[in-house]
Amino acid sequence: MKKVLITNKVLILRILIVLLLFGVVSIFFATIYIKKTALTNLAEDDARKTSELIFENMYTRMQEGWAKEDLAKILKRMEHIREGLKVHSYRSSKVEEILGENKQDKLIVKNDKLIQKAMLGEKQFLIQEDGSIRYLFPIKVSNECITCHYNTKVGDINGVLEVAYPPNEIKISLDIVVYYFFIFFILFMILYFFIFYKIINKKIIEPVVSFTEEIKKVIETKSFSKRAHIKTKTIEIFLLQNSFNKLLDTITYYYNKLLNNLYKDNLTKLPNLIKLQEDIKKLKKYSIIVVSLDSFKTINSFYGVKAGDFLMKKIANLLENYTQKTGKVYRLHSDEFAILTTNEININFCKELLEKIEKTHFTYKQIDICIQASIGVVFNTTQRGLEKAILAVRNAKKEKKDFEIFNDELTLKDEYKNHIKLTSILKESLLNNQLVPFFQAIENAKTRKIDKYEALARIVRKEETLTPDKFLQISKNSKQYHKITQTIIYKTFEYFKDKKKFEFSINFSMDDIKNQETIDYLFKMIDKYQIGSKLTIELLESEELSQFNIINEFIKKLKDKKVKIAIDDFGSGYSNFAYITKLDIDYLKIDSSLIENIHMDKQALKIVKSIINFAHELNIKTVAEKVHNQEIYELLIGLEVDYLQGYYIQKPKAEI
Repeated sequence: MKKVLITNKVLILRILIVLLLFGVVSIFFATIYIKKTALTNLAEDDARKTSELIFENMYTRMQEGWAKEDLAKILKRMEHIREGLKVHSYRSSKVEEILGENKQDKLIVKNDKLIQKAMLGEKQFLIQEDGSIRYLFPIKVSNECITCHYNTKVGDINGVLEVAYPPNEIKISLDIVVYYFFIFFILFMILYFFIFYKIINKKIIEPVVSFTEEIKKVIETKSFSKRAHIKTKTIEIFLLQNSFNKLLDTITYYYNKLLNNLYKDNLTKLPNLIKLQEDIKKLKKYSIIVVSLDSFKTINSFYGVKAGDFLMKKIANLLENYTQKTGKVYRLHSDEFAILTTNEININFCKELLEKIEKTHFTYKQIDICIQASIGVVFNTTQRGLEKAILAVRNAKKEKKDFEIFNDELTLKDEYKNHIKLTSILKESLLNNQLVPFFQAIENAKTRKIDKYEALARIVRKEETLTPDKFLQISKNSKQYHKITQTIIYKTFEYFKDKKKFEFSINFSMDDIKNQETIDYLFKMIDKYQIGSKLTIELLESEELSQFNIINEFIKKLKDKKVKIAIDDFGSGYSNFAYITKLDIDYLKIDSSLIENIHMDKQALKIVKSIINFAHELNIKTVAEKVHNQEIYELLIGLEVDYLQGYYIQKPKAEI
């Protein structure tokens, strides 16, 4: 059955109509009540006073010596005091003994029970059907009466005085009428508002309060499964309830979706790092294999993100299929996966997994792509398993191994100790002026002469020289990174202020660009040394370079100072070539991972060729990094690269 709903306006209108009808009916019955009760009492009081007035008049005449013959005349005259007034007296038996009987009156008394009651001393009052008043007033004997009525005693009834008159002759006090009306009005208003409150409370307030309580329950329990179920016929409350329930449905949907996204990788649909960490907490003993894909960023750069996503899904499927009876596969981040298992696994399992990955050819748009990977594994560990496996795979990559087994608890502790030690060294080096720039030569491929240098940060201590890969990340964690940038800016500018024939470059990251203090310091130094035309700012190629508004604003300010712009490590990971067209740059520095094996890696050779051709089309100069032997040097010259940099040209040094 369809539920009939009404609006609040209609509801209130209905309530007011009902109350109006109730008021009319109440007034009608109140009028009857006043007429029958209040006015009855007032009429009786008026009749009593009239009777007493007539009796007092009779009594006065009696004292003056009236005769029984005068009684009728006296009463007849009294009828003139009010229009329509009828006055009559009836004798008691005691009076009849002295004055004699009136047979007609005797007969009337015999047939009238009201007169009979009055003869017994009871006042009688009656409003007759036509509304006229009849009042029977017993005449009691007083001390003065005994003089004439010697056969009576005080308190006896000498007779009954009957007074009758029409309703329009009732004399009522205006004060009393107002009093009754005021009492009635107050009672009526109290009743009226009580009923109004009850109806409003039932129809509007109670549903709203119930709805509020339902909301409180949801807030307190934080349970999105609860729904409001309020019985109401008010459309606004009904719609509000429905909207609230729909909102909860929407929240529940997105909450579940968020939970799903929280624990699942969107691309591969594998459980993610957070899920892995949650699952590890439930285990006492377990093994973890971390699979890290080699040079995957290069594939992303050359073939594009869609190709990279395609390959990532295929590798995820491969790992799941291979390990479905052994353990559970997770995606840690971009190019790393983890396999968690409580089963017994060994080195052969890891070797076979690597062989499976490397022998699988993935075809994307008729292009065969091969993938290589490194593995880090920890067997039967009870704590920090993921950290150990990640350390193992990092070491495998560093040592150019296929896989590494973590089996030394002290190694992990040494890593933490090393982190603490480097933080202390970094702080000390900044205080003791041990952070200095080293300069690596950049050769012009056409002139075969060195005309540029790149400034590289070094910490020089008596016992060792530390490169940025040792302390740069630690400096960010310990909030000392910006001090390093500013120190290198100052010392490099100071060094090159008198070396007019050489240009030089300084590395800048998005962390530097977003730090206003560092930006202000850079432009302050450019203005101070008037060296903008010799300076190149190298921006590290990363996903953050897609923040074009920030980057282009920064580049524009540099260009105003005649500073050149280079993109460093191009081809190392972010997207493809598209975003380069949106930046006003002068140089592309090709990532060292593409250059170091270009003489042996055909895929790397294709990518480098593409980068050089692409850059030249845009009138951008190219710089090849990590040129470490003559074969690579000659190969790049043949590819018409513009500049070369690497140990084959010159190692970084403190003086040029």
